[in-house]
Amino acid sequence: MLDRLHRAVLRPTDASFFLNRKRYRAIICCVCIGISLFEWYGIFDQLFPGTMGLLIAVEYLLLLAVSVFFPVPASLICLITYVALLLSPTYAAANIVWGMLLSLFYTAFYLRRWASIGVLCMVFVAELVETKLFQDPIDSFIGAASGDIFVFCIGVLLATEERTVQAKQMEHNLQIASSLHSAITSELSSIILMARSGSKDDDTLKHIETVAQLGLDNMHSAIHTLSGGGGDNAGALRYGMEDIERYAKALDHDVHAMGFAGHLSTQPEDFSISEGAFSLARLCIKECYANIARHMAKGSDEYDIAISGSERGIRITETNPSSDNPDELVSGFGLSLLEHQLEASGGTMSYGLSGKTWRIEIHIPSGC
Repeated sequence: MLDRLHRAVLRPTDASFFLNRKRYRAIICCVCIGISLFEWYGIFDQLFPGTMGLLIAVEYLLLLAVSVFFPVPASLICLITYVALLLSPTYAAANIVWGMLLSLFYTAFYLRRWASIGVLCMVFVAELVETKLFQDPIDSFIGAASGDIFVFCIGVLLATEERTVQAKQMEHNLQIASSLHSAITSELSSIILMARSGSKDDDTLKHIETVAQLGLDNMHSAIHTLSGGGGDNAGALRYGMEDIERYAKALDHDVHAMGFAGHLSTQPEDFSISEGAFSLARLCIKECYANIARHMAKGSDEYDIAISGSERGIRITETNPSSDNPDELVSGFGLSLLEHQLEASGGTMSYGLSGKTWRIEIHIPSGC
């Protein structure tokens, strides 16, 4: 239950973001303590009279120190103290205003939006009640509320910035995962399946060598891409349907050589696509054949792959019977990674099992 409450109130954070590091929170803490001590200098007894005043000041300073390690609990306690002092006729809440502003900043950054807005509204209500209770001019409430909103907005902006950084990092990680998957996994699957066949004839060994070399070339290409290579002409090349057809036929030949039966049909048309669309089409075709090799039993019904294209884009459809093949390879992440890559490029992908038939439908825009 506490874990669910934690997830409901606190938003996920990135440990690499500067505000999630203790050293930066310690700097902020020292600044707030320094400003507060400077304001208290020479008039401390007037601001915090008696033993209770001393305890309030000590609690305030301790909460600022604790906020370095536990920013959310310390901030909530500090805000509760501030609200209590607003309604006190003896002690002025303005004496701990820097801690209150820092607490609002932390709640805006760490709490989910509904929770942080709730905390801000609580402070607003308390400040308004204090204004009415002690008959202060309304300008004092407006000034205090403006400062609260300003600090709160800074916290929200930093939280948004952190989420943006997280999203970019996730996108980068997915691109790396997709590149590595596309570079090697289907070739390794083919090698495993051919090795399991137990055949030691020259043709099988030749296919293993060819597929292994293809995997090695793909891995080199992925490493080159991830290292920032690509040249000044990247994206300038254009490809046609015949290039896609040639690549698909090569993979179809390899799958047939492994003992699978099926048909490849293409509809050649005279049009050109960008290098990005061609690379994405290659990945999709390779994943379709990898899906056949992983999940289709040899000697079962035939698979069917249809590839068509036009100026608007490329459409790929693959169907194959699903079976309880004991030699079936464990499913990987290829389809989910490919789906993300397609969506990022403006394409679409759907896949699933209908009865005992697995079906994949892909559309790739020609200019992606």
